[in-house]
This record gives sequence, structure tokens and C-alpha cells, in this order.
Amino acid sequence: MADSLQFLSEPLYPLSLIRRIRGIPKLIYQEVEPDEIPEPYFSLLVHEGDMTSRLESFHEEDIKVKKLSSSNDGISYFREVVLETIGTQKTAEYGAIEITLKSLEDEQKDLVIEGKQPLGGILNDARIPYSSAPRAFLKVVPDDAIIDAFGSVEADYLYGRSNEITSYNGNTIARIVEILPAL
Repeated sequence: MADSLQFLSEPLYPLSLIRRIRGIPKLIYQEVEPDEIPEPYFSLLVHEGDMTSRLESFHEEDIKVKKLSSSNDGISYFREVVLETIGTQKTAEYGAIEITLKSLEDEQKDLVIEGKQPLGGILNDARIPYSSAPRAFLKVVPDDAIIDAFGSVEADYLYGRSNEITSYNGNTIARIVEILPAL
């Protein structure tokens, strides 16, 4: 029990869990303070809103999900994804999410499991009130899995965040790790 609680509290969860299950080595990263994050990463990561809206505004296109892996035990839905722009198919984010299914209505659960639209878009479209709270900001060394996800990486470090989305009654809707490509 203590091990699973410790696992939940690490900054890379749920990405760390998914990578471990897939046999991918642990990421090399460090936690950083927001003021250590350069632009345009700072504007994209340091906020309490959803990432979908920020990425759509930055890329001036709608965002879709490209699912790399997923699992669903009926309680939690996990997926490792690349977010892409719909029109130009430009990679906008690599990450992983754990979604607490009981926190959603059936229609939103179906959309989540369908795996085409980011959670932020689903919540916003359904006008579901939520709060987003970054748990940590990350400076990540891109490894083979990240390079494969992005197609290529021409940077020594990438920036990201660990985030938690909660309902207004305080229940966890999702835990997310979001890593941006070199911009």
C-alpha cells in the first residue's frame, strides 16, 4: 500500500507507470521552478487552465489525440498520447493521463474511451466545471520513446508539467504529465 501511494505522488505519474508497464526506461528529469522555464514554454505550462485550450491558441488549430497505448479497468482509464494539430498534424505534446471514470457522466466517459479528443476539450464542450493545478514543472532529457513520439527532437531538454484536474467538490478527475516538443 505504501509503495502505491508513493508511486501516485511522484511527479511523473501516470507516465512513469505506463512506461514501466511498456518496458520503457525511466525518464531523466528534474523539477524546476516556474521562473526557470523559458518562453514560449512558460506561457504554455505555467497556468491553472487546461492544456488543450493553450495548445489550440498557440498553434491556431484544434487539437486531436493520437493514442500510443491505453488501458481501462473500469475505474481508471490510462492512456499515453501525442497531441497533434488537426489541420497540419503538427505534434503539440507528448504525455500520459489517468482519468477517474466515475468522475464523468456516461457521454463523457464514452468520448474519453473513444480516444480522439483531449480531456480538456471534452470537459469544456460539456461545460463541466473543474480546477487545474500543476503539481510540478519538469525539465526532461528526451529519450528514445520521446524522440519516437515527436518524430525528432533537436534539443537537450524539453519542458513539461505534472498536473491534476479536480472537480469543484475536490474529487480527482485526472492526473496528467504533459511534455512539450522543442519550440
